[in-house]
Amino acid sequence: MTQRTGRRPRPPVHSATVSAVHDLSPRVRCIRFDAEALRGSDWVAGQKVKIKGADWLRSYTPSRVDSAEGWMDVIFFLHGNGLASQWAAQASPGEALHYVGPSKSMAGPERVPDWALFLGDETTIGLAAALVEALPDSVRVIGAIEVDAVDASAMEAYGVPLGAAIRHGEHGDALLAWLEALELPSGHGMIWVSGEVISVRALKDALADRNPESVEFQMKAYWSRRGHAHRKALEKQ
Repeated sequence: MTQRTGRRPRPPVHSATVSAVHDLSPRVRCIRFDAEALRGSDWVAGQKVKIKGADWLRSYTPSRVDSAEGWMDVIFFLHGNGLASQWAAQASPGEALHYVGPSKSMAGPERVPDWALFLGDETTIGLAAALVEALPDSVRVIGAIEVDAVDASAMEAYGVPLGAAIRHGEHGDALLAWLEALELPSGHGMIWVSGEVISVRALKDALADRNPESVEFQMKAYWSRRGHAHRKALEKQ
C-alpha cells in the first residue's frame, strides 16, 4: 500500500533565455525571455512567475506573454539593492536562467467593468501593463504609478496608459494626493492597488472612506520599506 505524504508535487522548473533588453527609463528595464515552455501555455494576466538566477530567486509578474512565439516580458526596477536587481542591471541577450510558474497572484475582474483604476509604484509597472491590456476596449482606464522624476517616462515607453505621480516626499504621498484629486466614475468599477505595503494600506483606507458602490477591489503588497518580515507581519493583520 502506498502511503500519502500530504506533500504537493513540486512545480516544474523551466529554462529561459534572455532575448532582448530595453531600458524604459534610467532605472526601469524590460527584459524579454524566450522559453519553449511558454508555447501553447494558458497564461492569465496578473499571474506571477518565480525567476531563478545563479544565486537569487524572486517573484515577478510578466507584463506580456506571447504563447504562440514563446516569450514573456518582465519589467525590473533597478533599485540597486538585492541580487535580482543587480543581475537585471547587467543582463544581456543570450543569458540563461530558470523560472517556475505561472501561478496565481493578482486576479482580474469577475465581470467586465465600466471603468478600472490602478494605483502602484515602480515595482508594479509590469502588473499594471498586464491587467490593463487584458481589459476590453470599452473599459475606461484611469490610474497612476508613483515614481521618482527620473523614471517618469517608463509607462509611456512601454505603452501603459497610466499617469506618473512624481514622488516629492514620503513613499506613497504622491499617490494619496493624486487619489484625493480624483473623482471616481459612476458605474461598475474595478480597483487594483499594489506596491509598498504601508502605501497600499493608506490607499485602501482612503478608498474605503469614499465608500464607492459597485466596485471590485484587489489589493496586494509587493514589498515593505521596513523589510520583508514587516510586509509579512502586516499581511497577517
